[in-house]
Amino acid sequence: MLLQTVRTQRLMMLVLVLASSLLSSERAEAQIVPQYGQFQPLNQNLSPGLAGQWAVMAGKGSGHWSQPIQITLDGGGDVTVYHGRPVQETTHRSPAQLGVSLGHLYRLRVSNMPDLPGVEIYPTIEIIDRLHPPAGKKHDFPIPVYIDRDDIDSAINGNLVTRVVYIEQPQLAAPFALDDSTRVRTLLPAQNVLEQADRYGRPAVIVRIGGRLPSLHGESAAFYGTGGFISHSTPRPVDQKQNQPDPHTPLTSSVSQNGRSTPE
Repeated sequence: MLLQTVRTQRLMMLVLVLASSLLSSERAEAQIVPQYGQFQPLNQNLSPGLAGQWAVMAGKGSGHWSQPIQITLDGGGDVTVYHGRPVQETTHRSPAQLGVSLGHLYRLRVSNMPDLPGVEIYPTIEIIDRLHPPAGKKHDFPIPVYIDRDDIDSAINGNLVTRVVYIEQPQLAAPFALDDSTRVRTLLPAQNVLEQADRYGRPAVIVRIGGRLPSLHGESAAFYGTGGFISHSTPRPVDQKQNQPDPHTPLTSSVSQNGRSTPE
């Protein structure tokens, strides 16, 4: 009887310690990332292009602003960007840097990948916010859009990967350089990717990577995006010391979600 009482006391102490630890973790998390108390009407399942339209209506930037982005393919390859009306196409070798229009949806073609000969995928990027770089350094700080091999393999297998690239809040940014294991947060299919990105920072680009291919009988202009223009963007040639990130320029990260393929 005495032994059973001692075991019961130890069990109670263990539960109390565990509960206390969990409470401390919740408090620590609350101190690092504030509770999200905003209403987020947008999510990744709404029609592509809607978030961009709302961004323009909300006055997030002038329609004349050209936002530099840099598209990098894991393993290299060609990136073709469809733009304008009538639809035109421009091809760049990865990493591809160019200027895009805020509020627009662009269709890409990813091809000539050395590790995947003959494979093509047609992701989209939707520009929903812009950076505010130091004067004269606009082209030195493009928004990075990284398409890794896991994303490509998932699209080939019939899945849809949704990434939201966001600008980190300075008070929530990681105090170390991000790498492959820390720059992406992966969410469950039921979670709202835009809401989570908005919680940690300011969503800037929505990337959708799926297995949809253009029809052999032709596609409407809408398949290739909303007609936004593109412009030339090249970083200024500077030496290694000057090429370090400006401390006043926000960093970017992304949240990702993988689910069964839907039209994108």
